[in-house]
Amino acid sequence: MRFVTMDNERFNKALGRIEAAIERLEQAGPATASSAVDTRLAELEARHQRLRDGTSDALARLDRLIDSASGAPKEG
Repeated sequence: MRFVTMDNERFNKALGRIEAAIERLEQAGPATASSAVDTRLAELEARHQRLRDGTSDALARLDRLIDSASGAPKEG
């Protein structure tokens, strides 16, 4: 295996660029990830509410169907 050597100046410049890139990622990362997570969470909450509403509607229809089939008086 052959190793490539860098002089100190090139090494320090490369290290500086890497450190600057890491700093930019750290600053941008949490905000971007948080925004994406917040968006996905809002989508899931909206879907959950639609499913709950649909389930409530279906159960109400089933209750009315059962009531009408059994001759029980209707509530509400």
